[in-house]
Amino acid sequence: MQSKSGFYTTTYKIRLYTNHLNYIKNTEVIYNETIIKYYNLLFDNLKFLNLSNQNCLRELEKLTIKSKTGEKPKDYIEQDIPMYLRRAAINQAIGYVRSYQTALNNHLNEEKKTICTLNKAKIFHSPVVLYKGMYKDLYGDSITIKLFDGESWRWFPAKIKGRKINENAEILSPSIVVKKDLVMLHLPVKEEIEDVTPIKERMQQEHIRVCGISFSNTDSFAICVVLDENKNIIKAKFIKGGNEYRNATHTILAKIKKHKQDGQKFSQRDHKHYWEKLNNISDYYTHRVSKEIVDFCIKNQVDVISIADMEEDVSKHFGKKVGKYSPIYLRKRIISYLQYKAFKQGILMTKVRRNYTASKCYICRGELKRNGSKYTCENGHQGDYFFNSAMNIAIMCFKKFGK
Repeated sequence: MQSKSGFYTTTYKIRLYTNHLNYIKNTEVIYNETIIKYYNLLFDNLKFLNLSNQNCLRELEKLTIKSKTGEKPKDYIEQDIPMYLRRAAINQAIGYVRSYQTALNNHLNEEKKTICTLNKAKIFHSPVVLYKGMYKDLYGDSITIKLFDGESWRWFPAKIKGRKINENAEILSPSIVVKKDLVMLHLPVKEEIEDVTPIKERMQQEHIRVCGISFSNTDSFAICVVLDENKNIIKAKFIKGGNEYRNATHTILAKIKKHKQDGQKFSQRDHKHYWEKLNNISDYYTHRVSKEIVDFCIKNQVDVISIADMEEDVSKHFGKKVGKYSPIYLRKRIISYLQYKAFKQGILMTKVRRNYTASKCYICRGELKRNGSKYTCENGHQGDYFFNSAMNIAIMCFKKFGK
């Protein structure tokens, strides 16, 4: 069966170095002022929302810019702003109004057409989106951006540092994100994927490999088992680091607790610093674990990743006994990261019913008796409890698609 190619879009977050931070902030102010003007104008002309975004933009431009003959329309906006920045702002405004209308309709449905209390926005703080007329010369370590210096629009060079962009990738409209003195260039990149064959078709191929993954609250974040089309084990891997993560987060939590117990003055800055650190630690391990799983799948030529479908949130399923900053609580985030990272490599993910994936022996389907991370089944089979779950999850993937 011939594979089907496709595309995916991901955003690279690249550090931008410039001596013209004030000019970037000037441009951001003008950009958001333009958004709110078109946002309010569109509410006065809601019929435009029946059009495509491109046609809606054209109608708004007709209302606000001079005609070819120099005639000023009724809602003329007299502002020195580059065309491509204005169009980026208009598209942003269209998106905001469409989102508001959707939220409004949902709210009215819930309230059975009673009075709605949703308020329109009065101000925006959106990052500047750069259409191609607002940037140029985007090379390996530099970019040139058009900014407002307080008097006029000029081109300014800037250095960039971060992930290297694939030469064959298509660069979409970047945005400039400013957080205090830190400036980031968020760069959407569209790249080709060699194989996006749907799972149903993929599972009917003669040669197929499935990776079943179970998650634990032990030192192993995840347990991965690769099976071939005959359900033979190709490779297994325990993704470690759970104890490291638990210790790192509990150290921060202990500091917070000590501050409170000692009656020390716990400033908002300290509070924010600690919780940001906790989030950064969680984010680091989420990325690390998901990347390690994908690398393992690539190495073992996996076609499909299978996981158990947890209908309830992990926190509800496991209760409070394991603690919020425990390895199992990263399960949902790891799966989210894993899905897009695997897709970029042409590996698709599916969910199987969790029934009996942890309570039955994968060899004989006998009932399990668990003892910590080990198990013994009623027919005498023994092994690792989480490995058994991963095997069941992989086997159920084959059954799901009739193999």
